Amino acid sequence: MTARRSWSTAAVQWRNWPVLVKIGAVLVVPVIGAMTLGTLRVRADLDLAASYAEVERFAHLREELVPTIGLLQTERSLAMEPQGDAYRRAQWTQTDTLIDTVHWMAANTEDLGPVATAGYDKLRKELGSLPQLRQQVVAGADTQVLLAGYAAIIQAMVDFDRSLTSKFPDEGLTGSSSALFDLQVAREQVSFQQSLVLVGIRRGELNAPERERLIEADVRLSDVVADMRSVAPPALWQRYLDTVAGSEVAQRQEFVRQARADVPQGQRKPGTRATMPFKAEDWSRTSNQTTSLMTGVARQAAADLRAGAARLQDETSNRAGAESVLLLAMVLLATGIGGVVGRYLLRSLSSLRRAALDVASNQLPSAVADIRAGRAAKIDPMPVRTSEEFGQLARAFDTVQNQAVRSAEEEAELRGNLRNIFVNLSRRSQGLVERQLRLMEQLEQKEDDPDQLANLFKLDHLATRMRRNNENLVVLSGADLGRRFTEHVPLADVLRAAVSEVEHYERATVRSVPKVDVLGYAAGDLVRTVAELVENATAFSPPDSQVVIQTAVRADRSVLIEIVDEGIGMGDAELADANARVAAGGGVDVPVSRQMGLFVVGSLAGRHRIEVVLGRRDNGEDGMVASVAVPPELITGTAPAGTADPAETAVLPVDRWEERPVEDGSLTGKLSSVGIAVRLPRLPLASSPASILFRSHKPVPVPASAEPRHAAPARPSAESVPQAAVHPGARPPAAPPVSQSMPQPQGPADFAWLGGPGGSGAGATAARPAPPSVPRARQAATPPPQPENGALPKRVPKAMLFVTPMDPAKADGGGPGNGSGNGSGNGGVHRQPGPRNADRARGLLNSFQAGIRQSKTDEGDGET
Repeated sequence: MTARRSWSTAAVQWRNWPVLVKIGAVLVVPVIGAMTLGTLRVRADLDLAASYAEVERFAHLREELVPTIGLLQTERSLAMEPQGDAYRRAQWTQTDTLIDTVHWMAANTEDLGPVATAGYDKLRKELGSLPQLRQQVVAGADTQVLLAGYAAIIQAMVDFDRSLTSKFPDEGLTGSSSALFDLQVAREQVSFQQSLVLVGIRRGELNAPERERLIEADVRLSDVVADMRSVAPPALWQRYLDTVAGSEVAQRQEFVRQARADVPQGQRKPGTRATMPFKAEDWSRTSNQTTSLMTGVARQAAADLRAGAARLQDETSNRAGAESVLLLAMVLLATGIGGVVGRYLLRSLSSLRRAALDVASNQLPSAVADIRAGRAAKIDPMPVRTSEEFGQLARAFDTVQNQAVRSAEEEAELRGNLRNIFVNLSRRSQGLVERQLRLMEQLEQKEDDPDQLANLFKLDHLATRMRRNNENLVVLSGADLGRRFTEHVPLADVLRAAVSEVEHYERATVRSVPKVDVLGYAAGDLVRTVAELVENATAFSPPDSQVVIQTAVRADRSVLIEIVDEGIGMGDAELADANARVAAGGGVDVPVSRQMGLFVVGSLAGRHRIEVVLGRRDNGEDGMVASVAVPPELITGTAPAGTADPAETAVLPVDRWEERPVEDGSLTGKLSSVGIAVRLPRLPLASSPASILFRSHKPVPVPASAEPRHAAPARPSAESVPQAAVHPGARPPAAPPVSQSMPQPQGPADFAWLGGPGGSGAGATAARPAPPSVPRARQAATPPPQPENGALPKRVPKAMLFVTPMDPAKADGGGPGNGSGNGSGNGGVHRQPGPRNADRARGLLNSFQAGIRQSKTDEGDGET
C-alpha cells in the first residue's frame, strides 16, 4: 500500500519529473495512435501475402495437373491402336509417377475448401479404377468401354482443376486461371476426337452415335476456344493463336471435316467398301501435333499463373515491410525529435555529469598511475565551453582536477625520495656486509680453533642472511639488484643457493632435482624466490620437522618446485589473500612487515612470469605446499618430464654423509649448508655457472660444536634407494646404520656420500655401533698447495691434528694393493673406512668453501 501511494504521489507531482519524462508524456499519445493504425495495416498486408502464398501452392498443383492429363490422354489414344505391351507399360509408368505427384501435392496443400475437396475425392475414386481399365486394354476389351473408362478419369481430373479456379480471387489471376481451365477442356476435346476417329478407322467407318459424338466434341471445342478468348489475358490469347497454328493443325481440321461428312454404311451404294477418307498414321500425326501444341500453351499458362501468384506475394510482403519501416521511421522520428529537444535542454548538465564520472573512474586513476610510473599525466578539461552557469561550473571542476593531479605528483615525488633512500641505505649496508664477509673469510682461513671457527661460521651465515634482507629492501624499492648471470645455471645449484640463505638450512631436504638449467638472467631471482618460501616454511613449522623441496619437469617442459612443510597452515581467507598478493606481482602499495616476504616473492616472480601458488597438503595433514612453476622459456636442458638425477634424489641433511674416492679428476661432494650432493666439472670453478651462482649466494658451512662428535650413519647408495624415495612426494627411508672408519692419510680420499660399487659388500651394509671418539693431537701442519689455473685447492686444513687409526684391512697385512675404495684390489679384500671425526668433516668443508671463494675475482672489492 505504501509503494502504491508513493508511486501515485510521484505521478501527481509532475513538476518534479525529469525533462525527458515530460517530453515523453507529450509524445506518447500520438506515437501510440500511429503505431496502432500502422500495425493494423501491416497485419492486413501480411495476411494477404500469406493468402498469395497459398494461391501459389494451388497454382503449382494445377501446373502438375497439365502433364498428368496429357499422359492419360496419350494412354487412351494408345489403347485405341494395336501396340505392344512393353510400350504401353512404359507409358503407364510415366503416368503413375505424375499421378503420385498430384496425390502428394494435394495431400500437403492446406485449406482446399469443400468444392476442391469434393473434386479431389471424386478424382481419387476414378483413379482407383485405372489398373482395372489397363487390364481391359491388355485383354482387348471393346473400344467403347475403354473410351468411357478413360473419359471418366480424365473428366474427373478436369473437374478437379475447375474446382481450383475459385482459389484465385485476385483479379490479376482470375482471367489466367479461367483461361487455363478452358485450355484444358479444349485439349480434352481434341484428344477425345483423336481416340474416337481411331476407333472408326479400325472399323472402317464411324457409326451414327460415334459421328454425333464427334460433332458434339467439335462444337464444344469451338465454344471452349471462344470462352477462353473472352477471359484470357491478351498475352495468353495471342500466345495460343501463335502456337496452335500451322499446316498440321489445319490438316487435322480438314480430317475432322471429312470424318463428319463420311456417308454411313446404310446410305452407301451397293458394292462400295467402307473406308475412312484418310489414313490412321496421318490422323495420329496431326492430332498428336495439335495436342502437343495445346499442352505447351497450357504449361506456360500454368507457369505464368504460379509466377503471378508469387509476384503478388512478394509485392504484398514488400509492401508490408515498407509500411513497417515507414511506421518505425515515424516512431523513431518522433522519438528523435523529443530526444533532440530533451538533450538540448539537458546537454550541458549531462556533459558535466559524464565528464565528472569519467575523471573519477578512469582519467584520474590513470593519471595517478602514470605519475607513479614516471610518465607525464594529463586530464582532459570539461567539454562544456560556454560562459553561462554550466561553463562556470566546468571551469571550477577543472581547478579541482588540477589540484588532485598536483597532489598526486607530490605524493609520487615523496615516494621516489623514500625509495631512493631505501635503495641507498640498502646499497651501503650491502657493501658493509660484503666487507664483513671478506673479513670473516680471512679469519676463518687463519683460525685453527674449532670452537672459534664454528662461531665464525655462524657469523658468516648471519651476514649472508643480512645480505638477502638488504636485497629484499631493494626489491621493495622497485629497483634492480644489479646481479645477473650470463651463463645457464643448473637447477640443483639454484636450489642449493636458495637453501644456503635460510636460517634453519639444516632442516631443508631437497629431492628429485632434474638435470636442467635455468637461464642466467632469471637464476638470481629464482634463488631469492625459493629462499623466501623456504624461510617462511621453516619459520612456521615445528623446529624438529623437515621442509621438503621437490622438483619435477612437467609435460610442457616447465619445472614445478614444491616446498612442503608441516606447519600450522593458513585459513581460507588468509590463503586467498596471500595468493592474491603473490599474484599481484608486488603492486604499488608498501606492504606491512608480516607481508614483506609475499611482496618480495610476488615482485620477483612477476618479472619472469613465474607462477607461485600457496595451498594445503593433499593428504589432509597439517602444513602448506608452496608451488613454484618456472615457465619453459626459462628452462634449458634435455631432462624428460617427471625425471630426476638419481644422484640428486632422497638427499639427507648435512650430518649424514661420508667420503668416497674422487674418480676421473672430478670432485664430488656435498654443499655444507644444504646437504645436497654436488658434482662439479673438471673445468676451473671460476668459469662454471655454478661458481657464478655461489659467488652471489655464498654457502654457509655446518657450525661445529665445542666437542667432537661421531659421524652419523651413512645413508644408502644411490643404487640402493627404493623407487618410492625417488618420487617427488615421498620421504626418504631411514638409512641403515653403517659404521665408518677414518681413511688412511697416505691413501686417496675415500668419499662415499652417494654410495658406490664398493659399498655393496656385506661389510658395507652390516649394522655396527659407531666407534668411540678419537682424541685430538697437535701435529705440524703442512702448508696447503696453492691452486693452479683457478682450480680448487686440495689442502686438508687440520688434517694432521688427528691421530687416525689404521684401517682394519691394513692392520691385517693389507696394503694399498690389497684393498681399495671399491673393493677391487689384488687381494680381493674390501677395505672398510675408519670412523670420522666432526673436526675432520668441518676441516674438509672449510677447504671446499675456501676453494670456492678463492676462485672469485676481485670485482666485489669496489662495492661500498
